[in-house]
Amino acid sequence: MTTLITKTVTKICLPLVILFSISLLLAGHNNPGGGFIGGVMFASVIALTYVAFGLDYIKSFFNPDWGNWFGFGLLLAALTAFSAIAFSHNFFRSAVEFVHLPFFGEIELVSAGLFDIGVYFVVIGGLLSIFKNVGDDE
Repeated sequence: MTTLITKTVTKICLPLVILFSISLLLAGHNNPGGGFIGGVMFASVIALTYVAFGLDYIKSFFNPDWGNWFGFGLLLAALTAFSAIAFSHNFFRSAVEFVHLPFFGEIELVSAGLFDIGVYFVVIGGLLSIFKNVGDDE
Protein backbone atom coordinates (compact mmCIF):
# COMPACT_ATOMS: atom_id res chain seq x y z
CA MET A 1 0.00 0.00 0.00
CA THR A 2 1.42 3.35 -0.97
CA THR A 3 0.64 6.74 0.44
CA LEU A 4 -1.47 9.51 -1.02
CA ILE A 5 1.69 11.59 -1.49
CA THR A 6 3.30 8.87 -3.63
CA LYS A 7 0.20 8.53 -5.79
CA THR A 8 -0.10 12.31 -6.25
CA VAL A 9 3.59 12.71 -7.16
CA THR A 10 3.26 9.83 -9.61
CA LYS A 11 0.27 11.46 -11.32
CA ILE A 12 2.26 14.69 -11.68
CA CYS A 13 5.48 13.00 -12.84
CA LEU A 14 3.90 10.65 -15.39
CA PRO A 15 3.21 13.14 -18.23
CA LEU A 16 6.34 15.19 -17.50
CA VAL A 17 8.70 12.22 -17.62
CA ILE A 18 7.03 10.83 -20.75
CA LEU A 19 7.52 14.19 -22.50
CA PHE A 20 11.12 14.31 -21.26
CA SER A 21 11.76 10.80 -22.60
CA ILE A 22 10.41 11.83 -26.02
CA SER A 23 12.61 14.93 -25.86
CA LEU A 24 15.65 12.74 -25.16
CA LEU A 25 14.69 10.49 -28.05
CA LEU A 26 14.37 13.34 -30.53
CA ALA A 27 17.51 15.16 -29.40
CA GLY A 28 19.64 12.02 -29.44
CA HIS A 29 21.12 12.39 -32.90
CA ASN A 30 22.77 15.77 -32.32
CA ASN A 31 22.88 16.07 -28.51
CA PRO A 32 23.22 13.71 -25.55
CA GLY A 33 20.25 11.38 -25.40
CA GLY A 34 18.77 8.90 -27.80
CA GLY A 35 16.54 5.89 -27.97
CA PHE A 36 18.12 3.95 -25.13
CA ILE A 37 18.00 6.57 -22.38
CA GLY A 38 14.62 7.84 -23.59
CA GLY A 39 13.24 4.31 -23.37
CA VAL A 40 14.71 3.83 -19.90
CA MET A 41 13.04 7.05 -18.72
CA PHE A 42 9.67 5.98 -20.15
CA ALA A 43 9.95 2.51 -18.61
CA SER A 44 10.96 3.92 -15.23
CA VAL A 45 7.90 6.18 -14.95
CA ILE A 46 5.57 3.34 -15.99
CA ALA A 47 7.27 1.12 -13.39
CA LEU A 48 6.75 3.88 -10.80
CA THR A 49 3.07 3.88 -11.74
CA TYR A 50 2.92 0.11 -11.30
CA VAL A 51 4.49 0.44 -7.85
CA ALA A 52 2.37 3.39 -6.71
CA PHE A 53 -1.02 2.11 -7.84
CA GLY A 54 -0.52 -1.64 -8.02
CA LEU A 55 -0.27 -3.83 -11.07
CA ASP A 56 -3.85 -5.11 -10.92
CA TYR A 57 -5.33 -1.60 -10.78
CA ILE A 58 -3.25 -0.42 -13.74
CA LYS A 59 -4.06 -3.55 -15.76
CA SER A 60 -7.79 -2.82 -15.36
CA PHE A 61 -7.57 0.11 -17.83
CA PHE A 62 -4.05 0.05 -19.33
CA ASN A 63 -2.69 -3.37 -20.26
CA PRO A 64 -0.57 -3.30 -23.43
CA ASP A 65 1.41 -6.31 -24.56
CA TRP A 66 4.93 -5.01 -24.04
CA GLY A 67 6.32 -7.88 -26.11
CA ASN A 68 4.65 -6.37 -29.17
CA TRP A 69 6.41 -3.06 -28.46
CA PHE A 70 9.71 -4.97 -28.29
CA GLY A 71 9.00 -6.75 -31.59
CA PHE A 72 7.97 -3.55 -33.37
CA GLY A 73 11.12 -1.77 -32.20
CA LEU A 74 13.35 -4.64 -33.24
CA LEU A 75 11.71 -4.78 -36.66
CA LEU A 76 12.04 -1.01 -37.16
CA ALA A 77 15.70 -0.98 -36.09
CA ALA A 78 16.53 -3.95 -38.33
CA LEU A 79 14.70 -2.48 -41.34
CA THR A 80 16.53 0.81 -40.85
CA ALA A 81 19.88 -0.96 -40.70
CA PHE A 82 19.25 -3.12 -43.77
CA SER A 83 17.44 -0.50 -45.88
CA ALA A 84 20.72 1.06 -47.01
CA ILE A 85 21.63 -2.19 -48.78
CA ALA A 86 18.51 -1.84 -50.95
CA PHE A 87 19.92 1.46 -52.25
CA SER A 88 23.39 -0.03 -52.98
CA HIS A 89 25.04 1.50 -49.91
CA ASN A 90 26.89 -0.07 -47.01
CA PHE A 91 25.01 -1.71 -44.13
CA PHE A 92 23.80 0.87 -41.56
CA ARG A 93 24.60 3.90 -43.71
CA SER A 94 22.63 6.94 -42.57
CA ALA A 95 20.78 9.20 -44.98
CA VAL A 96 20.27 12.91 -44.30
CA GLU A 97 17.60 15.18 -45.76
CA PHE A 98 16.93 18.84 -44.95
CA VAL A 99 13.27 19.87 -45.08
CA HIS A 100 11.87 23.38 -44.78
CA LEU A 101 8.69 23.63 -42.68
CA PRO A 102 6.66 26.88 -42.54
CA PHE A 103 6.79 27.63 -38.80
CA PHE A 104 9.83 25.59 -37.80
CA GLY A 105 12.29 26.57 -40.46
CA GLU A 106 14.76 24.05 -41.80
CA ILE A 107 14.89 20.73 -39.96
CA GLU A 108 17.18 17.77 -40.46
CA LEU A 109 15.65 14.35 -41.09
CA VAL A 110 18.10 11.51 -40.49
CA SER A 111 17.51 7.81 -41.03
CA ALA A 112 19.45 7.15 -37.82
CA GLY A 113 16.46 8.73 -36.07
CA LEU A 114 14.32 5.78 -37.18
CA PHE A 115 16.90 3.44 -35.69
CA ASP A 116 16.74 5.43 -32.44
CA ILE A 117 12.94 5.09 -32.41
CA GLY A 118 13.38 1.33 -32.85
CA VAL A 119 15.80 1.21 -29.92
CA TYR A 120 13.33 3.29 -27.88
CA PHE A 121 10.58 0.72 -28.40
CA VAL A 122 12.94 -2.23 -27.80
CA VAL A 123 14.04 -0.81 -24.45
CA ILE A 124 10.48 0.05 -23.37
CA GLY A 125 9.14 -3.34 -24.44
CA GLY A 126 12.00 -5.30 -22.90
CA LEU A 127 12.08 -3.55 -19.53
CA LEU A 128 8.32 -3.37 -19.04
CA SER A 129 7.90 -7.02 -20.06
CA ILE A 130 10.33 -7.94 -17.32
CA PHE A 131 8.66 -5.64 -14.77
CA LYS A 132 5.19 -6.94 -15.63
CA ASN A 133 6.20 -10.60 -15.57
CA VAL A 134 7.99 -10.23 -12.25
CA GLY A 135 5.03 -8.29 -10.84
CA ASP A 136 2.54 -10.93 -12.04
CA ASP A 137 4.51 -13.74 -10.42
CA GLU A 138 2.80 -14.95 -7.29
